[in-house]
Amino acid sequence: MANAFVLRKIKKLYLINYLVVGLVAATMVLPFVWMVLTSFKMRGEILSIPPSFFPKVWTPENYIDAASRLNVLRIYWNTFSVTIIKTFIQIYLSALLGFVFGKYDFKYKEVVFYFILATMILPFEVYMIPLYRMMVAAKWGDSYQALIVPMMFSAYSTFLMRQFMFTIPNDLLDAARMDGAGEWFIFHRLVVPLCKPVLATLISFYFMWNWNDFLWPLIVISSQEKMMLPVALSSFVAEHGTDYGLIMAGAVMASLPVIIVFVIFQRYVVQGISLTGLK
Repeated sequence: MANAFVLRKIKKLYLINYLVVGLVAATMVLPFVWMVLTSFKMRGEILSIPPSFFPKVWTPENYIDAASRLNVLRIYWNTFSVTIIKTFIQIYLSALLGFVFGKYDFKYKEVVFYFILATMILPFEVYMIPLYRMMVAAKWGDSYQALIVPMMFSAYSTFLMRQFMFTIPNDLLDAARMDGAGEWFIFHRLVVPLCKPVLATLISFYFMWNWNDFLWPLIVISSQEKMMLPVALSSFVAEHGTDYGLIMAGAVMASLPVIIVFVIFQRYVVQGISLTGLK
């Protein structure tokens, strides 16, 4: 009887947990679903009262119009290329630094590492003006280099990679060294394949952050042909503030690549976050 009572109590707790999680998930997903459905509605239907949830007449006109006004192919190419290059460089350098700080002993290692972590304290707004002046002095104003080079290093991803390196046995690396493997070979052929969970986690995070980066591209890029998608979308919203169908279509096109990347890497995200907390 006692076991049956405990079992029923556990089932009730699970049911309550599922209901709460389902309610929170629905609250988060519903605005996105509304945005997608609204992007397929006619202008008159969007402004109708009471509003309709599903479109009465499905139309792709908002996407066609938004794509032509945004010059979406050029803007997508700019954003994709910069995002992929930045993400690759950030994660590769972070993996290399994490390997160094996690698996090597050298003088002042902890001091240097905590100094790197201290850079996370400074908000970007504190140093964005000096950084912009540096880009102008280097003649990198209104260039892709100004978007990529200053953002190559990430203290956050370095910290996560260092934490994950603690989970890799030192005996495995020593065995590779005894077999004659060099340090670069060990890093690229042994360590990196073992880091798939945390690498996938960082790829999903940094792709999203780099794709949605707004402030720095707004400051450093001035020409239309080099504009990033968040900046172009902001200008588009300011220009077509009352055309909600166009705005929703532009927002869907801006968020779709991030959703695709997250869906691809989602099964690694929880595993990567949990493993980086182990030592």
